[in-house]
Amino acid sequence: MPNQLVLPGLTPREAIADALHRSVVGIDSNNREILESGLLKNEEIVVIAGPVTVQGWPAVSEFFDTVFKLTTTHVTSNIRIEVEDGADTASMTAHAISYHVKPEDALKEEDTSYTAACLYDIDLVKDGNDGLWKIKKWILKILWTTGDKAVLYG
Repeated sequence: MPNQLVLPGLTPREAIADALHRSVVGIDSNNREILESGLLKNEEIVVIAGPVTVQGWPAVSEFFDTVFKLTTTHVTSNIRIEVEDGADTASMTAHAISYHVKPEDALKEEDTSYTAACLYDIDLVKDGNDGLWKIKKWILKILWTTGDKAVLYG
């Protein structure tokens, strides 16, 4: 089951939440295929992370290149989903704690990480081609951070 794109038997709400789960599992496992399965890969996709706005698939893909160079763990919780029966659009909110460390520092005793606590506000669409829910707009409202921002931002 690891790295499986489509999980059988999901309820509609579970399938919507799975777009976020696939995205963060893809990031944390450095598996671009899984990450991309949760994102709308066209010019409509928007990622807003604090003061940074990235729009369109080429720019969003490049944005995630930075994160793929790191060892990360993203923990999501408190997922709430708003969707009408039979709809092909939905919205979701979630909390997230994201840990980032350079691979060469991952097992050091001293803390060399950058951690961010965020609220996610996400708009999703159901892809008519593969039937999977995809993130169309992902707003990461940063609540607090600790550690060395240079880990993520250079």
